Amino acid sequence: MIPQDEYNTSQETTPSDIFDLSPRETDQHDESEGASEETSQEEAPKVEPTPRKPRITGDRSLWFLYFAFLATSLLFIYSATSTLAYRGESLYAPFTGHLKHIIVSILAAWFCSRLSNFWLRFGGMIFFVIVLLAVIATPFIGTETNEAKRTLFGFQFSEFYKVGVICLASVVLSIRQLGSLNRRFYIFCGITAIGLVFVAKESLSMGLILVAFIICIGLVQTGLSKSLLTIGGVGLGVIMLLLACLLLLPDSVIKQNSSTARWRGRIEDFTAKSDSSKFVINEDNFQEQHARIAIARSNGTGVFPGNSVERDILPEAYSDFIYAIIIEETGFIGMIWVPLLYILLFFKLSRWASRSQRDWQRIFLLGVGIMYTTQAIIHMCVVTGISPNTGQTLPLISRGGSSLLATSMAIGACIGITRHIREDEYQSQLEKEEEKEKENQAEETTTTEADAQI
Repeated sequence: MIPQDEYNTSQETTPSDIFDLSPRETDQHDESEGASEETSQEEAPKVEPTPRKPRITGDRSLWFLYFAFLATSLLFIYSATSTLAYRGESLYAPFTGHLKHIIVSILAAWFCSRLSNFWLRFGGMIFFVIVLLAVIATPFIGTETNEAKRTLFGFQFSEFYKVGVICLASVVLSIRQLGSLNRRFYIFCGITAIGLVFVAKESLSMGLILVAFIICIGLVQTGLSKSLLTIGGVGLGVIMLLLACLLLLPDSVIKQNSSTARWRGRIEDFTAKSDSSKFVINEDNFQEQHARIAIARSNGTGVFPGNSVERDILPEAYSDFIYAIIIEETGFIGMIWVPLLYILLFFKLSRWASRSQRDWQRIFLLGVGIMYTTQAIIHMCVVTGISPNTGQTLPLISRGGSSLLATSMAIGACIGITRHIREDEYQSQLEKEEEKEKENQAEETTTTEADAQI
């Protein structure tokens, strides 16, 4: 009901008007009741409704990237597991087994994305201690896989140790009570080295990835500091010593250790001086040569998913050389699509790290981006012949339950951290608005007092 004094009597109404705004002359009783109600409403104190807190979620684009990885994995693992399907009793058993791993990994990622700041930070330290103990126990009571004891209770804990190292870095490097940043970096490297020795003993390439991660995270946190140069020099010295031992030790000693002999063969094959010998397929370069054949068969356009030939020849086509099968079947599209996913993942995590107001969140996000992007680069370099064979899988794409589960937990934790970053930004915005409102009230009070004095 519009009051009489607000109504313009000169305004003309037309049939097209939805509401008739002219005053009703017939019902004076209703008009008086409306006026009394409006008066009472004006006299009642105005209560401002409490603003409802918006529903804050994690970065959905990270979920999209995560499921893009899994969709790519499902498509090409179905094609690359032909040898497993041939040896098994069921044609779809390898695919359904991988699908079960994906479902479990999605649940683990969702669970980690719902954790609070406390459990993401200090729960990560508990996780690191458990994984460290498992890594130490694996060489003694573990199960032998590919001529090395790498699994314990059905899990390859070296994959989880990478996530544990990221958690350790985020906690140790952010505790300022431990002293200067250089001292914290020394402490982090010392604790990491305990498990690194056991991991590198069974998987040298995994140890090299961890060393690369330590150097990269140190470069990000400390710059070209004395601590980084010291740790980097020690790491480089150990690597050079190992290479010298592999190349200079007599064959009688090398043959006693199958893993040492395998690495020596890979290095000698990669550093072969004769160009013609690189095209001779032997036991040492069998996988690398057939990976190059798979890339050559693509002809740039690919043979279409499901039509790969090298998937039946490469022993580890579904894990160590999945990128070769992707290129063979999709050509340039797959060759660009896979690196693009990792670039986008690293870019998104870096952007969120720059928005975080907490040191441990920033280190964790950067750590996940550095760790798995480095592993992906090494995998692609092996497939394309840029580096010797390392046996590293392609994160979130290659077949492997432990690798997929560990990486999914790391991605889920990153999504949870993005949710907490948004919550911190929301609280900061509320505090700024409250401070601004207090300043406005103080100005109004000052103005009122000045007017009263006048």
